[in-house]
Amino acid sequence: MFQRACLMLSCFSLMAVCLPAYADKPNLTPGMWAHTTTTTIQGPMSLEPQTSSNQECLTQAQIDKGVDMLEIPKQCLVQKVNVLRDTADFAVDCDIQGIKNHFIGHTNFRGDHMDGQMSSEMNSPMGTMVMTMNFSAKRIGACPAAK
Repeated sequence: MFQRACLMLSCFSLMAVCLPAYADKPNLTPGMWAHTTTTTIQGPMSLEPQTSSNQECLTQAQIDKGVDMLEIPKQCLVQKVNVLRDTADFAVDCDIQGIKNHFIGHTNFRGDHMDGQMSSEMNSPMGTMVMTMNFSAKRIGACPAAK
């Protein structure tokens, strides 16, 4: 469940970055980006905060492609997306294998770095669990040359 939640955060963070058709283009510079995410889960099965890091190349072509670059699960419905030059807000509802999730998030764009948070309320058979994810990312250079 934790890995799926991290994947969802990545998708929704990218969604906030990659929706120029819906609003302004985000204040971001294409290149290699390093992301750090800290996740906490509270409820019947609480977990200590867990931090993960990764790197990925963000190209202008990806940004321009918009929502088409994402593979949003069929079980999810985007309720709200508001992308401005310096911020993005989103809300998504999912029903995956009978577990209902309501995700809300906010991202700040600052050219060569961004940060934000997302929370999710999951109604599972064990009871309601609240997940909070805080993330930051910074551009660390150019993308590697294609081989």
